[in-house]
Amino acid sequence: MAEEGTGTGGENAKQEPPCCYRHPSEAATALCVSCARPVCRECDRRAGYLHYCPQCRPFIPIPATYRVPPPYPAPPPYPVPPPFRLEPPEPADEREKRWWRASWSLKEVVIALLLVFGLYNALSLVLLLTTGNPFFYSYLSYALVFCPLIAFSIWYIVRRHHRGWKELGIRWGKPGRTLLAGGLGSLVALAFSYGAYFIIFLLFYLLAGRAPVNTESENLKGAGGGTVAMVLLTVVVLAPIFEELFFRGLFYPALRRRLGPSMAVFLNGLIFGALHFQPLFMISLILVGVVLAYMYERTDSLFAPMLTHAFYNLVVMLITIFAGW
Repeated sequence: MAEEGTGTGGENAKQEPPCCYRHPSEAATALCVSCARPVCRECDRRAGYLHYCPQCRPFIPIPATYRVPPPYPAPPPYPVPPPFRLEPPEPADEREKRWWRASWSLKEVVIALLLVFGLYNALSLVLLLTTGNPFFYSYLSYALVFCPLIAFSIWYIVRRHHRGWKELGIRWGKPGRTLLAGGLGSLVALAFSYGAYFIIFLLFYLLAGRAPVNTESENLKGAGGGTVAMVLLTVVVLAPIFEELFFRGLFYPALRRRLGPSMAVFLNGLIFGALHFQPLFMISLILVGVVLAYMYERTDSLFAPMLTHAFYNLVVMLITIFAGW
């Protein structure tokens, strides 16, 4: 195409440029490549290096770099919702449904555990430093402080999740089987506990050249009848009820939902034994905790580990009082 022509007639006579066909007062700057009409700069429609008139090229999109921003402000970015955790579907197995319904989380049980044991141990330290008979007051604080804290934490968590006694395992199931499991469990717990205790006793004797001192036995020897009665009530009645409600009824299902039965049994027993803070008997108490968690897993009733716990503590207390170990 030609933009401005120069004639060759005569002696290099100059030819006037054509006018725009739409604006006669304006000089044309190009010719349409489609219809050869002259167009001015305003009417020129370019597509690359080609020129068109408005009739042949009625619309040419404006390049993106020259687009005018919209007159309205851009909408604010909406917050992305956090990913939610899907609950596992209800199992078809009737026995597994019992563990599935205990839907409280492991996090809230651990928080309750730390709060209860933190307050109780702080009070025990105060009694140790301020009273003349910390042995008696430690058991009294267990009954008046520890057990109510355990009861409140269980009530709060179970009520918060709209659950009831069945999810805690408060049911007999088959009474004969539950009683038999409680008796056999106590025998197994005693065998494991004293087996581990005598091994530690022998190692301590070989390394230190003397037998370890059982402070519980020494305290009971010098205690009066009221103190011994308080100890028996706490150890044989209150501890099996409230510790089983928390460690097996509340804590074990939360571990089981997260880790499965095998790891939950072991970890539940490990934490149970470690929180008694008795270095000489720690391995024995861990083994007892494993037996109690296993009894709960097998019988599906909290009364079985409660009976095992009560029988075990009664025998241990009798051996401590009369044999001194």
